[in-house]
Amino acid sequence: MRYFIDTNVFLRVLIREESLSFNSSLRLLEKVKKGSIKALTSGLVLAEIGWTLGSFYKFEKVDIVRSIRSIVSLHGLAIIDDVDWLYALELFSTKKAKLIDCLIASTKEIREKKWLVVTYDKDFEKLGIRSATPAEI
Repeated sequence: MRYFIDTNVFLRVLIREESLSFNSSLRLLEKVKKGSIKALTSGLVLAEIGWTLGSFYKFEKVDIVRSIRSIVSLHGLAIIDDVDWLYALELFSTKKAKLIDCLIASTKEIREKKWLVVTYDKDFEKLGIRSATPAEI
């Protein structure tokens, strides 16, 4: 099984707002680093992290770069960019979910349930995508 890590998992570690989800997310990323699990994320997730850190959390550019660099450099984490825009737009037009979540859900291996999305976001359930929280991995 491969695990696709969503934006909010990385943000929990970077922001450290809530200790329970921070600890679960950190343990998951440690498993990735050790090679205990096979994980990936996407450029879309990295872009959403950058936008959220800058606009919502008011991080300085140097801190945004450092944060995203730490994710890109995480040993054992693959970065993919394979979305089906037409499928994602169909989901977005018919489901109550964010466009980024529809784009993630359009990834062939996620649609075919070969990869599990690791997230705290309930929108993936609306899209019929298999998901779990870090604590469940």
